[in-house]
Amino acid sequence: MLLTPGTRLGPYEILAPIGAGGMGEVYRARDTRLGREVAVKVLPAEYSKDADRLRRFEQEARAASALNHPNILVIHDIGTQDDMPYIVSELLEGENLRAKLRGEPLLLRKALDYAIGAAHGLAAAHQRGITHRDLKPENIFITEDSRVKILDFGIAKLTQPLGECESNAPTQTYTVAGTLLGTVAYMSSEQASGQAVDFRSDQFSFGAILYEMATGRQAFARRTAAETLTAIIREEPEPAASLNPRIPTALRWVIDYCLAKDPGERYGSTKDLARDLERVKSNLSELGSAKGEGIAAPSRSKTRSRALLIVSGAVGLAAAAAAVGVWWDRSRTPPAPELRYLTYSGHDSSPAASPDGKTIAFSSDRDGRRRIWLKELSSGNEVALTSGGPDDFPRFHPDGSMILFSRGGPAHGSLYRVPILGGEPRKLVDDVYLGGDWSPDGRQIVFVRQTGDSQAIVVLGADGTGEHRIALTQRVVPGANGFIHPRWSPDGRTIASANNLGMGGMPYSIFLVAADGKQPRTISSPPGGFAISSLAWSNSDEVVYSQTESVSPNLGVPGGGTARVIRQDTKSGAFEILFRSPHNSNVVDIVSPGRIVFDARSSRESLRELSLGEKAIPPQYRWLTQGNSQDRQPVYSPDGQWVLFTSNRSGNLDLWEISPKSGTLRRITDDPAHDLDPAFTPDGKKILWSSNRSGPFEIWIANADGSGVRQVTHDGADAENPTMTRDGSWIVYASGNPTKQGLWKIHADGSEATRLVQGPTTIPEVSPDGQYAMFNALEGERAVRIGDGRVLPWAYGGVGSQRPRWPSGRAIALAGQDEKGVWGVFVQDFDPNRDTRKTLRPLAGFETEMITESYGISPDGSRLVIASQEPLISLMLAERVSGIAPQVRTSR
Repeated sequence: MLLTPGTRLGPYEILAPIGAGGMGEVYRARDTRLGREVAVKVLPAEYSKDADRLRRFEQEARAASALNHPNILVIHDIGTQDDMPYIVSELLEGENLRAKLRGEPLLLRKALDYAIGAAHGLAAAHQRGITHRDLKPENIFITEDSRVKILDFGIAKLTQPLGECESNAPTQTYTVAGTLLGTVAYMSSEQASGQAVDFRSDQFSFGAILYEMATGRQAFARRTAAETLTAIIREEPEPAASLNPRIPTALRWVIDYCLAKDPGERYGSTKDLARDLERVKSNLSELGSAKGEGIAAPSRSKTRSRALLIVSGAVGLAAAAAAVGVWWDRSRTPPAPELRYLTYSGHDSSPAASPDGKTIAFSSDRDGRRRIWLKELSSGNEVALTSGGPDDFPRFHPDGSMILFSRGGPAHGSLYRVPILGGEPRKLVDDVYLGGDWSPDGRQIVFVRQTGDSQAIVVLGADGTGEHRIALTQRVVPGANGFIHPRWSPDGRTIASANNLGMGGMPYSIFLVAADGKQPRTISSPPGGFAISSLAWSNSDEVVYSQTESVSPNLGVPGGGTARVIRQDTKSGAFEILFRSPHNSNVVDIVSPGRIVFDARSSRESLRELSLGEKAIPPQYRWLTQGNSQDRQPVYSPDGQWVLFTSNRSGNLDLWEISPKSGTLRRITDDPAHDLDPAFTPDGKKILWSSNRSGPFEIWIANADGSGVRQVTHDGADAENPTMTRDGSWIVYASGNPTKQGLWKIHADGSEATRLVQGPTTIPEVSPDGQYAMFNALEGERAVRIGDGRVLPWAYGGVGSQRPRWPSGRAIALAGQDEKGVWGVFVQDFDPNRDTRKTLRPLAGFETEMITESYGISPDGSRLVIASQEPLISLMLAERVSGIAPQVRTSR
């Protein structure tokens, strides 16, 4: 070390050496002006005359100082004294990641914490056009309070004009033996072979570090540097699962994406990489990690250790009954297929596979217009097929020559067909709900039509003539998904449609009808799940689909959460879980034997607060929560000091509370079951919510701090959306029990349950004076007088699908879509004696990049808190799925 204690570099007094490396020496020092301790890095005098080394040193200072992020070392100053350049940075106490790697896997939660911090730091650098190019455990520092800092941007390549880029070719060793431009064991494949690099090179290095944290072994280490470089360029690492079978499947996916040899197969954005790691951590209980030590074996709770059980029974909907299928052994994790992303824009959905399995058609608004695109699987090439829009829900003709798609919007679009080689699309029919499908012989088309509160399945000739209805209509909630995406069976005999009405206790199910309109029937989806995707026929008696495992979000709004991909027999109802996915999906299709494509919907949801008195343009929102969890259903406490909300940040749904003033966050409920849809009692001393901790969802009550939990209702099926009258005498809630379906009021002690409104109802909210309750029914949003159950002539002028709020006794606010399909909060006058629909007006939250999913209004009406979704949708391919083959279409 060149400098001794007491030496001065400008205003900095050297206190002690810290360490040395190829790019300089580091000392502990004191800033004599501010009285704080800092770290000073100097370039030795004999090296300062080396133009290349000096340039790199200066580049490090410029690159790092351009960044301001909690996971990147903070640069305070730069200077030169006696031809000795130096950089001044924050002083870190702790150790680098190398010191924590001792040839064994790290504890899983620790590894994920370190990885998430580093990924966020990298993402910030990459957004500024800076590629690190020497990412390794030595350059990831863990402070004593477990914060992660990325160090040493000394050989960063700048892709934005912060300085010129050096050659990409490997150069003379300048650090230690075995180090070229970067450190050999952590080089990317393109870096090792002297090719051009960008931010995805850092992802490869990051993947190598993540592999080492998870397995305790370096991914590509060989006896010599040359052999290591060869392995990086040509060989695959030993599968992480073979070294440590306790690694969660989703974490293995992240590692595999990062270590892809082709940069194009890695993440399109490092921010997406960070989000995937956060999802792995937030879903540890679902992905097979216990809450205990390390990378643990799959959890085997008592509720999941049952043997195979065969059950059957009648499931009654309007048309028919079907057998309930085979339960799966939940103590045994289903065999995991290989999953990989096909697209990376975050705006791609509705995939459809060509008959030969070589091409995927999909919908994307990546360039600002929602159009139909084609992706060639062998080359990865993508091209837009249509130029109009908005276009969605493509389906290949059985001979692969053309594509059917919907244009104009999901509720009342038009079906078009267009040749696969391009050309002018031809309109076939108007007033179509979502999309349609071809018959196996290509001569007919099936689609759903929704008019008002009715739906029907309709068949049309492929030339646009001969329209006729084949299925009975059903009543649906405005804005809800009832029948969606009908699919024709390979033998042409049956049409199947997912039925996601899911309101007031009605199960998510599959509706089937003969192609001639006879024999309509329904089979229920497996218990324990929620909304299901489109169906894909694997043979004429079997369908495959995805079903979300988290409580369904806002009707019609794409959400995130884990899902299970299911194969179900359409005759017996028996089912099998093929695999679990970290993402929910809306559309699924079978590509070829063992291969399934689906749209992976990742949606984080955070709370933002807005002062309604401010007139700033655009509105100035303040984040209350911001992360990768789904924080929703916010409600203010009666004194306005706290916001109570539902979140999956603990692995399941629990109630949490945050102070808008101080930011203090605390967990209110802690139960393995789901707790959701909270409300305060008028005095603020207690809370109400719905939970399935006793089996079906029931209404529960507790003290405001979560203590003294007690069950209120015993409906036996789907009691939700509790709200209390101002005097505390009644709890109003919606019951989904088929024998007592409707809106009910009940005392807090569970006595005197009285039905106010009969039939499917949801999301009630009591007015400030306690006289009325707003609720959602099949005919739309309505209001009822709590005293005598009289339904008022008042009606909502929009399409609402979340719990309403009362800014005052004279107005009601609801979430809905404007004429452009953008979600926000509307407000409408309330008069119990007249229809006020013409007074509907927007209040807040209408943003194209955010979806207003749910919201709360402060008791004084001055503040609004919105649960804003940030949806990301990409295509994902599952390979090596056992027992799956594409449908072979035949005509009858």
